[in-house]
Amino acid sequence: MKRIALAGFALLGLVAGAAAQTPPPAVVSFATIADMPTLKDTSKQDHFAVTLSDAQVVTNITVDCTAGRTELLIVRNDKACAIGGNGSIINPSNKQALPRTQYLGQYTVTADGSTDARTLSINYLAVGKVAPDTKQFGGSLNLKPELSSSGAAGLTQSVLKKITGDNTGPINNAVDTVDLNRLFIPSAGLPSDKGCTWSGNMVFAYQTYSWFMSLSADCNGKVYELKGNMPFTDTPGVEGQTQYDLTLTLPSTELVGDDALFATTDENADLFASVDGITGNIIMKNSNNVTVTVDGEKITTPMKVEASGSLSGTNVPLEVVRSFATLIGMLPSTFFGA
Repeated sequence: MKRIALAGFALLGLVAGAAAQTPPPAVVSFATIADMPTLKDTSKQDHFAVTLSDAQVVTNITVDCTAGRTELLIVRNDKACAIGGNGSIINPSNKQALPRTQYLGQYTVTADGSTDARTLSINYLAVGKVAPDTKQFGGSLNLKPELSSSGAAGLTQSVLKKITGDNTGPINNAVDTVDLNRLFIPSAGLPSDKGCTWSGNMVFAYQTYSWFMSLSADCNGKVYELKGNMPFTDTPGVEGQTQYDLTLTLPSTELVGDDALFATTDENADLFASVDGITGNIIMKNSNNVTVTVDGEKITTPMKVEASGSLSGTNVPLEVVRSFATLIGMLPSTFFGA
């Protein structure tokens, strides 16, 4: 009888241990408020307040950017963006938020588009037995469409060929590009999170008003190859509201090479099927519309955007999803500005 009881306790211990080791859900809530007065007055600064939250970490980042253009909105100047903010880790035993990170630094988008990320860093405050520390961002970006890397040029060609066909020229072949050159985003505060190094390209095609992405994330020695798209559309039936719908897939036998860029979760045959990778939806409520001239074209764009949504990983750990959300959050002008 005693042996049976001991066996039962041992089994309960195994179950409890397994439950304790169950990884948290790979879901990150995303929110930002973007105020962009430089659309009307280039002497002012744009302000972005970004909040990222999940089961383990809550991060608040502020980004303040100069206009990066003249009053005529034609000639580009260096664009400086100051980064601030802080983050807390969540104590799993009592859900208490413990201050852990401080974000600081400034990145500058130069006239040729190059952007050095090494000017950014994170201070880690001491918590429990973990000593204070500082980690620097690494690598660089290119945020100038006219001077994208050869990798982005190849991705651009693939995107335009796919959306317009082999023999027909696009109605609008304008694109914006983002190049990630071993961009290292440090840990959000947990010792188990070693940060991620991002490489690859993102192309926004004005023909379809959609981002197309081909990315590689090296996180703690494991590489995640992610390809997909994030269309920018009007929310059906809602005035003044737009949205992003993200689908990034890991390599599979069904989606090979460039075809993964155009993956979607909307195909009738797989309408409710989950996809290995990162998916998400971000709703943007737009207000204070103004008409400006950019690159010789008049466009109507909002000076204020309130965005909210979430990103989820399937067979992708929370640390990777969180790092990708941080990447979007630190480039608010690219994804939510004009």
